[in-house]
Amino acid sequence: MLTDFGVFPLKPAIPALSAYLILRSAGRWSDVFRLAPPGVGNVSGNKSGDGVGEAVLGRSSSNQIVLQSERASRRHARIFWNSGDRDGEGSGWMIEDLGSRNGTTVNGKQIDSPVLLSDPSTIELAGFSITFSHRIDVGGIDSDGKRVSADASATSDDLTSEFDASAITDRRAESRYLDVADGNTHGQASQTSGRLLSLAFALARAADFDQVIERTLEAIDDHRQIDTAGVYAIREADHANLESELPLVGTRQHGPRSYRRAPESLIAIVSADGGQATLARNVLGDSNLATENSRGEIEVESLILAPVRSSDGKLIGLIHLTTTAEQPPLNSDDLEFIVAVAQILSESLRGVHQRSELNSSLKQSRRKVELLQQQVGQNNRMIGRSAVMVEVANKIKLAAPTSATVLVRGESGVGKELVASAIHHASDRSEGPLVCLNCAALSPTLLESELFGHEKGAFTGATDKKTGKFEAADTGTLMLDEIGEMSADIQAKFLRVLEGHAFERVGGNKSIKVDVRVVAATNRDLQAMVAEGKFRQDLFYRLNVVEIVVPPLRSRPEDVMLLAKFFLDRFKKETGRKIDGFTDQARNQLTAYHWPGNVRELKNVIERAVVLNTTNSVDSQHLMLTATSNPSSSPDASTSATGTMTIAELEQSHIEQVLRQTGGNKSQAAKVLGIERSTLDRKLKRWANQ
Repeated sequence: MLTDFGVFPLKPAIPALSAYLILRSAGRWSDVFRLAPPGVGNVSGNKSGDGVGEAVLGRSSSNQIVLQSERASRRHARIFWNSGDRDGEGSGWMIEDLGSRNGTTVNGKQIDSPVLLSDPSTIELAGFSITFSHRIDVGGIDSDGKRVSADASATSDDLTSEFDASAITDRRAESRYLDVADGNTHGQASQTSGRLLSLAFALARAADFDQVIERTLEAIDDHRQIDTAGVYAIREADHANLESELPLVGTRQHGPRSYRRAPESLIAIVSADGGQATLARNVLGDSNLATENSRGEIEVESLILAPVRSSDGKLIGLIHLTTTAEQPPLNSDDLEFIVAVAQILSESLRGVHQRSELNSSLKQSRRKVELLQQQVGQNNRMIGRSAVMVEVANKIKLAAPTSATVLVRGESGVGKELVASAIHHASDRSEGPLVCLNCAALSPTLLESELFGHEKGAFTGATDKKTGKFEAADTGTLMLDEIGEMSADIQAKFLRVLEGHAFERVGGNKSIKVDVRVVAATNRDLQAMVAEGKFRQDLFYRLNVVEIVVPPLRSRPEDVMLLAKFFLDRFKKETGRKIDGFTDQARNQLTAYHWPGNVRELKNVIERAVVLNTTNSVDSQHLMLTATSNPSSSPDASTSATGTMTIAELEQSHIEQVLRQTGGNKSQAAKVLGIERSTLDRKLKRWANQ
């Protein structure tokens, strides 16, 4: 609002003799009327801008300023230009009361004879407060330099001012066309509301920011004849931080005249906090309200400048319309329409900005997903060119697209979980979750809870409801490692779920049905366990639909250096170390080593070599391999491996040797072996029972 602005001095082009009557009713802005002495034209010489020399205020419709109030007389007061003496002494604008019933006051004093108006002066009559000034921006200041407060006793009639063709401004904060409670559905109002409804639908269907602006200008053009129109708005990229003026994003013009930006002082007034849409008429030659063309002329006869604000009141745009003397001047109905357009445009821009932010967020998410997929792909790569690994890769390729249950067999550390992950990500369930669980690491009670979940209070320590792995893996893949360690009771319940039956959480009675593909893994001979009665035969057949045997690393020595280089590149990147590769001695030691811990042990060896390395290459001293398992340094081990010992006996011998070297420290031994502590405990327990 004008009341919220500081001082904006008039441009030098406006004669100092010109003045403004800034009207308010009950503390509200109403209109502004421009005064110009007789014969004083604008700087461009347009005669239509010459002043009339006086303004009569009152209730009569023939007055220059019409006051719709019962407290106003028909001709209440007159403001006129006094040319003074021959030298111009005493010239200026004067006011006189025309015998009104309720009188006229100037700066708090009732007048009974003509009074010379100073700048600024406060005129009060018929419930209206009018500020006289040569500066349009001081309208909200009284004679004491204070803000003028609202008149609480003013009626709704007092709040309305009408102007004839010579009145120049009117303001609106909201449009009655968008007021559902208004009930105005007939005639011109109904037609205008229809246009606004069509605009709302058009903007809702707009694909992007530019289309929103273009359709807004089309709606304005369809509403009435204009000379020029411009729309200013914050684009998506500018929305976060607008440091400069609002950018012009669209224009519309008719005839030879091109669009010209409104004066900065007027834009500042309308753009301020609380600033309202402004209608200005009879503004020919006034550079406070219109901009000169290339010939230095001001051709604008009427204009509308409306702010576009977000829901929190922040300025996000402007709509600017102008007409010339050849066109009907803009009126209050036009102002109502443009205010409604600004409100619709605000909502549409909010939607555009939100879609832009969502699209940006979606692009970032897609980039992250692509990066994660690349990382997953790297982690799921089956490294190896040996014939046995080619066979494994072919089986994965054939099994992945199906829904068949897969049984993955192999020693600890060969990469059984990696096979399960490769199957999942190559299947149509790749968008779903991949959930892994080691059955050997849990007691039967805890394993049942982990698989199927439990209800609160189902057993001691069940303080909350727990979702099981089957529920967590719904629409995805559940990988169960060490399936041979599952107890008989859980095997029976597990089999029912595999056959498609529903299950209940531990301590619950609600049936739960899930869509899960199971990939089971084990390093034990399940057929032998079936023969011994330790594993259900029907469950074995249900699991063993597709069997994939992952060979130990010692049976594919040609893959050792491929894997070593793969792990070296990964850990170089993670640690930032600059290591070129392996020395010949390190290569010989890696290929000659027996690798009882398989790929997991190789991974740990390379990671340790990178972390503890201060040179630019990995040498044998960095590998820290167990000498007793190295065929190159132990003839007995070589002989054992080739003839006198089985693989199981060799594994047991090696583990016992490592335990002796670590003084019986199982955690340290497991770390050296490259296996989990729970796996080591299970192996020792099995050997103790033999």
